[in-house]
Amino acid sequence: MRKIRKGLLCTVLFVGVAFSALLQAAPEQPLASQNSIEVTYCIDPNWAPYEAIRNGIHVGISAQYMQLIAELSELKFKLVSTQSWQESLEFVQQGKCQVIPMMNTSDYRKQFLDFSVPYFEAPNVLVARTGTPMLQGYSGIGNRTVGIVQGYRQVEYISRHYPGLRLKLIPSEEEGLKQLANGEFDVMVGSLMSVNMHINNLELEDLHIVGYAEPFDSLAFGINKSFSHLVNKLNVAIERIPETKKVEIYKQWNNVQIRYSRNYTVMVLSSAIVLLGLLWLISRNRHVGGYKRIIQQKNEEISALQATLLEKNKTLGFLSAYDTITGLYNRNHMIQRAEEEISRFHRFHTTATLIAIDLTPVDEDLFSHDPSIREDMLKTAAQNCLNTVREVDIVSRFNGEQFVVLCPQTQLDSAKTLADRLLECMDTHYLLNDKYKIAIGMAELRDSEEFPDWLERTIKALYQSKRQGYGNVTIAQ
Repeated sequence: MRKIRKGLLCTVLFVGVAFSALLQAAPEQPLASQNSIEVTYCIDPNWAPYEAIRNGIHVGISAQYMQLIAELSELKFKLVSTQSWQESLEFVQQGKCQVIPMMNTSDYRKQFLDFSVPYFEAPNVLVARTGTPMLQGYSGIGNRTVGIVQGYRQVEYISRHYPGLRLKLIPSEEEGLKQLANGEFDVMVGSLMSVNMHINNLELEDLHIVGYAEPFDSLAFGINKSFSHLVNKLNVAIERIPETKKVEIYKQWNNVQIRYSRNYTVMVLSSAIVLLGLLWLISRNRHVGGYKRIIQQKNEEISALQATLLEKNKTLGFLSAYDTITGLYNRNHMIQRAEEEISRFHRFHTTATLIAIDLTPVDEDLFSHDPSIREDMLKTAAQNCLNTVREVDIVSRFNGEQFVVLCPQTQLDSAKTLADRLLECMDTHYLLNDKYKIAIGMAELRDSEEFPDWLERTIKALYQSKRQGYGNVTIAQ
């Protein structure tokens, strides 16, 4: 189980040292100009290393991103201190602070918040005590009790998609890990880097990472709807952050070391026993002892290779479902999910709708000189899709500059509303509207219809949208 934990991701041992250094040498903010706009913000005060408050100072990954955004815009940020994440959510909802810099979107939060484009992604993991087997996401938890921080997006997600799970709300990930170690519940959901840091700092040797928890964090600014004019300013600044700066921040907080705890008494006794055993073996039969040592070495190498192979297979399994450029699901995964939806339709008669989106470049020469521009546009389009669709919808990059959205248990009228919203979002985006012509086709699943037929009708509707001059949504007959 230790190998699994170390193989999943390194643990953050010296993040306390990084926090101390940041406190002692907090970066100076640039002088605000007369046109500076002061923006008040709240954070999760106990979510290190993503963000935290130490001695009244905001530190962590979000602090560094906010410094970059302040340098790239006329915004000047002012921290409003809170005692917990739940209090920060209440403050931003009441307007006591205008934004929260690092949070996930959800249907509930969209009632009182607008969101910027995401700028940092991180996985969530399941943590349990020694002896717990590897868990395949929430579906593998069974009748175990799950601990989760109050106010986190995962509470809403689990309540909607896994209503049978028993939840225990906790004030913070650090406190939750202590309760988990004491046996107050069975499994905890937490952010990978934060969980690893607390496990090592608290020396909780009996806790291990036992699986991933969907969905992964896609973190963005949450803005009180009364201050929605800040959304565009933040988006423009985020888009201007150089990739080198993003990599530099990630490396700084992911520059980890593994700490090994040693019981020297056991080590001395073990060494003595091994030494006596070796002397006895040498005296009995020098050659037999040599062969045994060789066999043992080879067995250890085989075990290490098997562990490495297992980890690589898990990584390949994860990557095989995703597109490498946009991060969306790929064609094969979309086909698999669509066939599952067809099977559900045949059993329960719950309909579904397929939406196809095609981006046709206005000027092919623009992309031929610099292929990276095409990739940036595809990423932008993919992010627009994710920001527009519902959580239940499945978005994939199906082929080239063609995207397919599967809307489970969704009738044609509801899907048409979603398709119109997708068209408007892409058609008005400042990076896409002058580089692409957009066509959208859609089709509702029919009785006795298989996926190739369903897809063919959807693509025909897409071509009809192109023939009508783009910029419209066409429904298949």
